Amino acid sequence: MSSVPRISFLGANRAAQTRLRAAFARVERSNERVATGKSYNRPSENEVSAARAALLRDQLDELATFGRAVDDSRSRLATADAVVQQAGNLYHRITELATQAATSTTSPAARSSIADEIHQLQAELVSIANTQYQGKSIFAGLQSGLAVTYDVSTSDWVFNGSATERIRRRIAPGEVIDASMTAGELFSSVGNDIFKTLDDLQSALTGNDTAGIQASLGRVTELRSTLSAGQARLGAMLNRVENAADRNSVGFAAVTSELSQIEDVDLGDAITDQNRLSVAYQAALGVTAKANQQTLLDWWR
Repeated sequence: MSSVPRISFLGANRAAQTRLRAAFARVERSNERVATGKSYNRPSENEVSAARAALLRDQLDELATFGRAVDDSRSRLATADAVVQQAGNLYHRITELATQAATSTTSPAARSSIADEIHQLQAELVSIANTQYQGKSIFAGLQSGLAVTYDVSTSDWVFNGSATERIRRRIAPGEVIDASMTAGELFSSVGNDIFKTLDDLQSALTGNDTAGIQASLGRVTELRSTLSAGQARLGAMLNRVENAADRNSVGFAAVTSELSQIEDVDLGDAITDQNRLSVAYQAALGVTAKANQQTLLDWWR
């Protein structure tokens, strides 16, 4: 005849306490989900979701890095485009003045006055060429210092920054763009630059040299085309950056949405679950308290 094991008073008490601790832990996890708005707060609670969330966060970090590169490129190119547009307006004024001075009927006094204005316009162009962005000349490429300087010893204008040394930014996976142009690309062509041309134009004006004025006018016209081509390139770069910004924004929103679906809790369901578990725990407390009213003598009977 087999004997039936009898549950001891201490064993029953321990089992009840174990069940209460488990119920209380479920209530605490539910309270934590409601308080944080997260479906899990430790990777061990949902290892699969935690692993996927880690990958998504890496993607968000990468997209954020691209975003910073896009913002820098956009600001840099927009600044360059704005000042080049100002330079175009100055070229237009220089062309008007040179055309007026090139006629043989223009008096020497008028040409001298035009030379003074040309000198002021030249100074403005030098200032534009040396425009700074974040403390560095925007048209000097990777070089430090000013983009355009005047060498007194040779009476020549010097352009700093090589067209082959670009400021490049990675704005999307596998997409790197040039985010700079040099003053040499914008303000000069082979054997010709706007600053030397304006020096020659001023000399021709003060010397009342009609042929020299006409020759300088032709060079200004050529350099105006170079500037326009450079501005078109800047505009194309800026458009490419804007397109990358749009793509990155869409990608960031998609990854953020997926991460939210994995990590964020449905607050309505979480509150319902919290109330259900809280009621169950309170009921378990009541049952356990009532059962524990029995004494050790009651168990011996």
